[in-house]
Amino acid sequence: MSDQTLITVAHLSKRFNDFQAVSDVSFTLDTGEVFGILGPNGAGKTTTIKMTVGLITPTSGSARVMGYDTAVESQRLKANQHLGVLLEGARNIYWRLSPLENLRFFGANRGVPRQVIDSKAGELFALLDLEEHAHKMVAQFSQGMKQKVALANALIHDPDILILDEPTLGLDVESAQKIEETIVRFVKRGKGVLLTTHMMRMAEKLCSKLLVIHEGQEVAHDETQSLLARFDTRKIIEAKVRNQVTPADLNAISDAFPSIVTEREQTSTVLQLIEPTQEQTLNLLTLLNGMNYQILSVNQREPSLEEIFLSLTTTRSKGQKDGALPNSYSG
Repeated sequence: MSDQTLITVAHLSKRFNDFQAVSDVSFTLDTGEVFGILGPNGAGKTTTIKMTVGLITPTSGSARVMGYDTAVESQRLKANQHLGVLLEGARNIYWRLSPLENLRFFGANRGVPRQVIDSKAGELFALLDLEEHAHKMVAQFSQGMKQKVALANALIHDPDILILDEPTLGLDVESAQKIEETIVRFVKRGKGVLLTTHMMRMAEKLCSKLLVIHEGQEVAHDETQSLLARFDTRKIIEAKVRNQVTPADLNAISDAFPSIVTEREQTSTVLQLIEPTQEQTLNLLTLLNGMNYQILSVNQREPSLEEIFLSLTTTRSKGQKDGALPNSYSG
């Protein structure tokens, strides 16, 4: 293990009776890095996380945190000293306690002195906008506020590594943004974050490396920017018009442009062409103008991480080649 490596996962697999939940997954987490694990529901993300921290014993392979093998109890206890863990659906907070009482409880379990906990609590509450709620019962809080208390609990002992399993799932925009900001501050201090998320925007923004798993198997593993560049990079032209395009007009547009993708929003419609010629773009705009739709914007972009993710996790089961966008983006 190098001085920069915090977690080393090598060929992890887990089988539950006849079900292969995870198969031969490997990755490393380095200092100053957010490493993202992406995959649809049931892909094996949480099982991989639980094997990494030692909550589940792998069928084969190994996971080391700060050099300690988390499958060995004596080593797992030493590894846990370096970990702050926030698992979806786990007991991350106690609802009948206030945020301060939560920090005192979880901090004491970590061996943090009471004076240090109370000093650190003020810093964490300021960071997470919980100062006004420090003495209120957590049971009264919104889901976003509860998640922020859980994150404070995971940070109270100043760990080297944060393990975050879907930390923004079901949260409002403001709470999700606050958790993102906390992650950024954490890694700037030379720490590391292992993150699972369904939010492609969050992964693209925060993660320097990504592992995509589907049905327990690795389907992509690379630096985020390399992954974006490696797969289908055909240009997409987006035309946004005011109001929703009527079903009759959509049929006419689809007849003229069979590969077009449309997204009807509340007060507008976005129409997408995959790598069209200049003539095709002009023809689309002329058609929309002839239908009396006000064109609000015309933009060119490359496929997003979300579209690449969909191409990886939907085409695999269909036996299609990696690197091609799914049928709705096939151009």
